[in-house]
Amino acid sequence: MEGTTSVSALIHAATMVTAGVFIIVRCSPLFEYSPTALIVITFVGAMTSYLAATTRILQNDLKRVIACSTCSQLGYMIFACDLSNYSVSIFHLMNHAFFKALLFLSAGSVIHAISDEQDIRKMGGLPPRSL
Repeated sequence: MEGTTSVSALIHAATMVTAGVFIIVRCSPLFEYSPTALIVITFVGAMTSYLAATTRILQNDLKRVIACSTCSQLGYMIFACDLSNYSVSIFHLMNHAFFKALLFLSAGSVIHAISDEQDIRKMGGLPPRSL
């Protein structure tokens, strides 16, 4: 899903992406009674982190790199839920929402400064062009 920088910051930081972690935390009493569910959540969280980090290596678009980073961080949050550290997961969720919004807005500023170019291979020599 692609959009303007401000829309990307809102989507990836506060609304749609983080809802799954919040729902898992809210349903935590159900998961505590089922060890099988906790094992499944462990596997899902670990695979999400690994696959998102692997996918991020292959991306050249700046916004997509940041979006893959969001998916990887969500995997860490899910993994923390498996360890029954729900407060740690919510703390990571709030910190992630704050810094990811700032990161998207900073990336938008960089993209705007270099004539709307999002390809990170073409961003060499950024300081002279940003003045």
